[in-house]
Amino acid sequence: MSQALPGRFLFIVGPSGAGKDSLIDGARALLSPEYFVQARRVITRPAGSAGEDHEACTEEEFLARQARNEFLLTWQAHGLHYGLPATLKDELAAGRNVIANGSRSMVAQLVRQLPSLLVIEVTAPAEILAQRLASRGRETTEDVARRLARTTEPYPAEVECIRVMNDLTLDVGVKRFVAAILTHLNLAAEPLRTLYKKIAGYVLSDSEYRELIRSIIKNEHSDADVHAFLIACTLGLSVDEIISIARARTEILPRISWPSAMVVDKHSMGGIPGSRVTMVVIPIVAAHGLLIPKTSSRAITSAAGTADAMEVLAKVDLTPDDLRACVLETNACIAWNGKLNHSVLDDVMNAITRPLGLDTRSWSVASILSKKYSAGSTHVVIDIPYSSAGKVKSREDAQALGSLFEVVGKELGMVVKAFATDGDSPIGRGIGPALEARDVLQVLDNDPEAPGDLLEKSLFYASQILALDATIGTVEAGRARALELLASGAARQALDKIIEKQGRQPASDFSAVCRHPVCAAGSGVVKRIDGYVISGIARAAGAPSHILSGVDLLKLAGERIGQGEVLYYIQASDPALLAVAVEAARHDSGYRIESV
Repeated sequence: MSQALPGRFLFIVGPSGAGKDSLIDGARALLSPEYFVQARRVITRPAGSAGEDHEACTEEEFLARQARNEFLLTWQAHGLHYGLPATLKDELAAGRNVIANGSRSMVAQLVRQLPSLLVIEVTAPAEILAQRLASRGRETTEDVARRLARTTEPYPAEVECIRVMNDLTLDVGVKRFVAAILTHLNLAAEPLRTLYKKIAGYVLSDSEYRELIRSIIKNEHSDADVHAFLIACTLGLSVDEIISIARARTEILPRISWPSAMVVDKHSMGGIPGSRVTMVVIPIVAAHGLLIPKTSSRAITSAAGTADAMEVLAKVDLTPDDLRACVLETNACIAWNGKLNHSVLDDVMNAITRPLGLDTRSWSVASILSKKYSAGSTHVVIDIPYSSAGKVKSREDAQALGSLFEVVGKELGMVVKAFATDGDSPIGRGIGPALEARDVLQVLDNDPEAPGDLLEKSLFYASQILALDATIGTVEAGRARALELLASGAARQALDKIIEKQGRQPASDFSAVCRHPVCAAGSGVVKRIDGYVISGIARAAGAPSHILSGVDLLKLAGERIGQGEVLYYIQASDPALLAVAVEAARHDSGYRIESV
């Protein structure tokens, strides 16, 4: 075997469609020429051909140069000769690292000549490779299938190999490629060292996350680097890393201190249209006497968030001083979290991962619990809805996520209880801010028309929270106490106090709202109501920005219906938006009706 040289020979391999050339080209501007040189291959292909920048050569010239030992390595593929110049050894001898695109089949031969060989395998899922190959238009569908079905021999045991997944955007792929190289060769300079380490797929320590998150908050990194880091956090975080991120985030802001040893909170992962459970639970808990400072989000993809529905009744855009005064006087608040525990990191995470469809649940555990901790919460109850169309697909997924919440919460010194709930259908009858607020008031007013499912789910979570109070002790006693507070009107009075302290809004006037009935096309039983379709119709009608717009459900899952019966009304403040929503409902009403 040849003697090792100071520089490393980075041999880039991978299947067609993996994007090796693109990553190498993109890395050129990010890798210092002081330490790296990119090999220019000699290929028996005309100059100016599509693909990489290469040195063109006729077959006759190539064979002559090969006979003169002018190549470090040669191989054939797709009817062409490829060669890497022997002068690359001079670069290695000078201590520079050579980046060369090559064939996996040549690894065994190359490692005998260059003990410093490092193979970097660029890859992507088969479906992405197929899409990229098809887009080139060079091969038939059958040719692409045969190419992807080829088996590969394992690398020799002595070969060092790292892998880079190139399955997202080119920018992300280049960042991963560069991060993998610099991290493996220990050439990443501060402040990029730790950030690149995570982008490259390594596990970070508690102290590394602490310093890294602080540096990101201080805006010490480029947007592209932060994006790649956050994407890496969606693709694999250990439990210890989630705990580390949560701890690091709790150190960014001082923890709010309250004049009570027990401060409770209720949080929902969201995704169920109409599920305004929080607005019922908060006044019940406040009426009992526990502190429950609640901050909630506005809608992002739904027809209303808790803050949107609460804003129908009261001002939610509170300052920290406003919030504290409200809680100290009423035991609670229901405020918008935008000003109070806003996170630039979470904004960026949502902006880059939602379009890519990435799973942010692990990151969300750290984000949510760190915010609860910073808000002064000691006990938190979490609702995790699962749905085939949601982020959490099954009860098993929801239970696993719930266990993670509880473990991380314990490490932060909080008591956390999480519950998996069925999120396939809307909760309540109203979908849209004002309609959802109406449902909440009906429950708190003990109105016979109050949605039973909203009442029951609210009682479940109120009883779980009240059971955390030593004077209550059990869930059964918690439920009895919640029912007592509802029946006596104490819970409604508590909400009124919160509304007055936050700033009461004028009552909603539905008199000018346009309404359109959506009727059943046939008779049968409502097996399911697709909440995501219904929410989409409500948004088409103008919700949540038009607070009076939305969908008012008349028929619920399990009910028998006759042909022509009204399933729900679409309502809108703008006739043009109503027409759009009606057309959407005509395409898909959201009701899954089974004939009987």
